Amino acid sequence: MSRLTRAVRNLFGTKRRHAPSTPAAANRLPNFFICGAARSGTTSLWQYLRQHPDIYMPPTIDQKEPAYFCDIYGTNDWNFYLSLLSEARARKRVGEASGAYLTWPESAERIRATIPEPNIIISLRNPVERAWSLYRWMRAHGYEKIPTFAEALEAEDKMRFGNAEFVKNNGEYYYNFLYFHSGLYHAQVKRFLDTFGRERVHVQVFEEFILTPLEHMRRIFAFLEVDPKFQPHIEVHNATEPIPMGEAIRERLSMRYRNDILRLEDLLGRKLAKLWV
Repeated sequence: MSRLTRAVRNLFGTKRRHAPSTPAAANRLPNFFICGAARSGTTSLWQYLRQHPDIYMPPTIDQKEPAYFCDIYGTNDWNFYLSLLSEARARKRVGEASGAYLTWPESAERIRATIPEPNIIISLRNPVERAWSLYRWMRAHGYEKIPTFAEALEAEDKMRFGNAEFVKNNGEYYYNFLYFHSGLYHAQVKRFLDTFGRERVHVQVFEEFILTPLEHMRRIFAFLEVDPKFQPHIEVHNATEPIPMGEAIRERLSMRYRNDILRLEDLLGRKLAKLWV
């Protein structure tokens, strides 16, 4: 258990994870999860997946990310969590999309303790572009008060990362303020591979997905063992206006991410450095 996790548990305690012995426990449990990364097309995935007649996901944007299996974010009410899935009926696949699961170190084990064999979908984006997109999203929604990306990155290293008081008092999900650290994918993906096995984890690359989204959705449908011929209505969701971040910051971040990307390449057996760095 990390020092940060201990600090968070001391501040908040831990949320109840196992289904209680109540009538609500008879409801459908999720059998797949979209686990992030934030700002990597997860909203679009949720929109496309829930169109499939054999798939049920919470139907509204404010319900899609309950994050029950994250200690410091989302709902801790098991019955409320189940209520989000109560209309699933006999659909083969039932899922939800909580980006916090990828970054929060305990989420994979929390999920496995209640749902031992789910399917996991992870979408990864160039970590430099994703960090910039996340910062802009946080600024646009009023969570981030620091006026420049460079200053926010400096604050992350000096005042935010590992700061138990900031974990408690920040106004949003802690890792959404960690623009650099939340893009260190190797450890995040490895946790899910180690916990559930490679056959239950589907990793897609955002930059490839947006070029041929229908092709990638067919792969995901096949991974979930539902009809891969179904064609969802494809449109862009949660997009932001392209604004350059500045070449100096881009180069610094690319250098900081390089080793982690190379380790991720080895883990997944895929070439990513040329695509991202």
